[in-house]
Amino acid sequence: MSLNKPIITTIIPTYRRPALLKRAIESVLNQTYPHFQVCIYDNASGDDTADMVTQMAQYDDRIKYYCHPENIGAIKNFQYGFEQVSTPFFSFLSDDDMLLPDFYQIALTGFDKYPESMFSSAATMYMDMKGNHLGIKEAKWKPGFYQPPVGLLAMLQYNHPTWTGILFRQQIRELVGGLDLETGLFSDMDFELRLAARFPFVISIQPGAILSKHPGSYSQSNATRIRNIWPYIENMCHNITGDERIDLETRQHAEMILRQYSINFLFRIGIASILHKNFADSYQTADILRAHYQIPVKASSLSILAKICQYFPPAYYAAVFLNEFRWYIRRKKWHIFKPQIEGA
Repeated sequence: MSLNKPIITTIIPTYRRPALLKRAIESVLNQTYPHFQVCIYDNASGDDTADMVTQMAQYDDRIKYYCHPENIGAIKNFQYGFEQVSTPFFSFLSDDDMLLPDFYQIALTGFDKYPESMFSSAATMYMDMKGNHLGIKEAKWKPGFYQPPVGLLAMLQYNHPTWTGILFRQQIRELVGGLDLETGLFSDMDFELRLAARFPFVISIQPGAILSKHPGSYSQSNATRIRNIWPYIENMCHNITGDERIDLETRQHAEMILRQYSINFLFRIGIASILHKNFADSYQTADILRAHYQIPVKASSLSILAKICQYFPPAYYAAVFLNEFRWYIRRKKWHIFKPQIEGA
């Protein structure tokens, strides 16, 4: 490899998950590429986290630990870790996720083949805490090198890669700045879209990471309330459609895709709110779809479904059953598709 063994920084923000954090750290220590440091940023957990990390660090000096004096919030903690990076490459790893042993090797091979890339992505497998496979987000991507604006449009069409499986160049901090805190839960997607709009990247479909889906995960626990979605999703869209450094035709095409993405995402949030009996959120989501996106039929259908489930319990339980059945079918489809991914 011609990259001369660069040092990689793994950023792991954490909060009160010492057991899962240990698993995440061990997944980094098990990398086949050994030249890295693991930087843990503790959001003032006040539990066993510090003792656990300190004990691990006694046996491996690549582990670094910093604890904030007070909780600064999850996204600001990611941003803080990003600002501390001084090595040529870095990656983000949530404390409940894991890297597969060859992740760094896969990503660095991409950089070695396409040195002008600003980031190199492997595939990320989605799994629940029981080990059930839920899919691979990058399954629709074709492996290879993507230049702007093709890379941006591909990212909008095939979904942005999960950043758990992405290795970034350190210089992107000077080129695009950090995370946009005004995009909230969409800060990862926003960050990748802004990069893809201006710089090339490389995609591999070899699995390199595992993202854990569970009710306590940051994305799932926060994505069921409309206050965590709006207006953050709109801010993310504006960062692309309002960037005059991107040519007009690309921005217009991106606006069309992002509008539909936002509508679909908000509608799913409305349905999720019904399933969680957050009926007020469902009505608010319907109002946003009606007033901001001018789609009265979809907004009305959401409002009507929320009212039926709120005042007629059998309808609510039927909706819950159908949702559980949908996830069951999805897992079955994954087990059929899984051998194709593993053999890729």
